[in-house]
Amino acid sequence: MSNIDTYGWKVQYPIRSSEEQDVCRRQFVKAGCACAAAVGAGLIGVERLLNSPESAEPVQVALASEIAVGDYRLFRYPTENDPCILVRLADDQFVAYSQSCTHLSCPVHYEPERRQLYCPCHEGYFSVEDGSVLGGPPPRPLPRYPVELRDGAVWVLPVPAA
Repeated sequence: MSNIDTYGWKVQYPIRSSEEQDVCRRQFVKAGCACAAAVGAGLIGVERLLNSPESAEPVQVALASEIAVGDYRLFRYPTENDPCILVRLADDQFVAYSQSCTHLSCPVHYEPERRQLYCPCHEGYFSVEDGSVLGGPPPRPLPRYPVELRDGAVWVLPVPAA
C-alpha cells in the first residue's frame, strides 16, 4: 500500500489551512491542565471565602469550671477542618488560637511550665499571651480568636472584619 492510497482523501478533498492552527497533543494537555487548575483554584477560593472566620458563628467550647487555670482544651473552629486550642491563663482570662503552626501547619501544643505554645515539627515557639513568635522558623503569629465568658461558659467568637 502506498502513501498515495493512504492519504488519497487529502488529494480528493483539499482543505486549505495553515499549519499554525494545528494543536499537538502536548499543547492540548497543557491547556486542559491549566483550565482544570484555574477551576480548582476558583472553587477553593469560594470555599475559603464562605468558610472564613469572619463568616463563622460563635461556638461554646466548654464551661469555665471544666478547665483549670493553666490547662487547655482542643476544639475545632470555624469548621471541622480547623483545629484550635483554648488555654486558661487565669481565673477570668482565656485565649484561643489556631492550633496550626504558621510555618508548615503542624499542630502546636501548650507547655504550661514555660507558658508557651510549642510546635515540635521544627522547634517553633509562640507566646501564649498574644500568639507572637518567640523562636524558630514560624513567619507569623498564630491566628487568635476572641473569647468571651457568658453565664459560666467559654465562647469563641469570629474574628472581627478588618
